[in-house]
Amino acid sequence: MKLNPKIYKKLTAEPFDKQVVDGKNIEFHYMNDTPFLLQYASRGRFAVWTSDGQDYKVLIEKAYYEALQDFYQFGVNKIWLNFLERISTVSSKVNRWFIIPTIILYIVVAGIAYRFFPQYTLQILLGLIVLVVISNIFQSRLVNKKVKQENIDAQDKIRTLIGIEDFDQLVKAQEEHYQAYFKFEEEPLENTPIEDTSNEDIMYDENQVDGDKNDSQ
Repeated sequence: MKLNPKIYKKLTAEPFDKQVVDGKNIEFHYMNDTPFLLQYASRGRFAVWTSDGQDYKVLIEKAYYEALQDFYQFGVNKIWLNFLERISTVSSKVNRWFIIPTIILYIVVAGIAYRFFPQYTLQILLGLIVLVVISNIFQSRLVNKKVKQENIDAQDKIRTLIGIEDFDQLVKAQEEHYQAYFKFEEEPLENTPIEDTSNEDIMYDENQVDGDKNDSQ
């Protein structure tokens, strides 16, 4: 499954850490060394997983990684990669269940309407469009439900691997990092030098599919 492929391609510098998990390469890059820091950290996203469909690169804010390094150990990443692979399979399977039958139904009904009921073609096509929209909504909800459950299962496995006490300590460290980071952001402007950022080119890419695990990974 591809995750933020545009960002993946732009992470060409030497990573500060590498792992090989189940034959897949994972590179870790500090967000602070890229143009993406403002885009993500300012919205409280300190870690972003990216993939070209085979290997992975993790974009992560430096202080966040230092505070929560145990969340990125080999065993945890193995669980997390398994989660990503599973939701990719679930998404593809559900899409096949809905998209292919919907397309076939649309073509068949549209063909019948054109041939046998030309005076009602517009109404029939509008009805099909409504059916497609309803199908997409149901499909999206089903995928989200399954992803949420997979996410809960993955977090339970990580909690078991790390240990409940250490897991809770990491969650606490995560919250402390959030508070410290945004407290810094909210310091009075008169004490902070004003920089001219009018010519900065902030690259944009759509967010990845993320569940609750984004808060810890």
